[in-house]
Amino acid sequence: MRRASILIGILVFPLSLPAQEKQPDQEYAAFSKMLHSMAVKQLPKEFEDASAWNQTIPAEPNLRLQKLRTFIKVGDKQEMPHGTWRRFKGKIEEPDKNLKIVVKDFKSMENGKFYRLVLDIDATILCNIEVQQWQKGLLLIGGQGAADANVTAAVTADIAWSFNFKKLPPELNIEPKVMELGLKLVDIKARGGPVLPAGPANDVKELLRGFVKSSEPFVKDLANDAIAKSLKEGKGSISAGALMNVLPKPKAPEKEKKSDK
Repeated sequence: MRRASILIGILVFPLSLPAQEKQPDQEYAAFSKMLHSMAVKQLPKEFEDASAWNQTIPAEPNLRLQKLRTFIKVGDKQEMPHGTWRRFKGKIEEPDKNLKIVVKDFKSMENGKFYRLVLDIDATILCNIEVQQWQKGLLLIGGQGAADANVTAAVTADIAWSFNFKKLPPELNIEPKVMELGLKLVDIKARGGPVLPAGPANDVKELLRGFVKSSEPFVKDLANDAIAKSLKEGKGSISAGALMNVLPKPKAPEKEKKSDK
């Protein structure tokens, strides 16, 4: 099952193309804005993590209350729902307002062999959470809740690039790879409507915090896979002129002051 939350969308798409958003160091303001613009255009409408849904155990024919129990066919066997089922759906409403991308650094590494992009992402995500507690095919309790989650991410990506001089203006081919990321749930605000059943195991904040933490390795892998797919589809290039226009101009070296004799 595909694990994603808006977290994934946020991390994957801004890096598949160099581009735009919020107000970082003024030095990278235009670059951040460009990244944000491209991210918003490619952001999926909704993300889902159902990795903890549909958990089952082998059916036990001699249990009481057989008619009240639920059975699911798995392959050629009958199994019973069991344990805590959880699934998350998320989306960014009004991404122009609720998604912020701030480029912190963009520098040449190893004498221009590749470039390192460091950026911060801040997003407010509408999360819908559904929880069901099963005991050998019996649904004990279930419920759902909605909350606005504020999530931040620190991302480091190494970007190899090359120019295609067969096109005018020259086209810049980008090959990014997410090297590091750190996801953090900053705060949540519950929305009205159905609520989750009471109990520490179903606390909305704890559920989301656990999901965010466990998603880090997966988000990194998914980001790299999505970037590769994007490049194969021809979406991983951008006009060299467009990029050069938003990058900060190189600083002139300071002249050495003559020492007084």
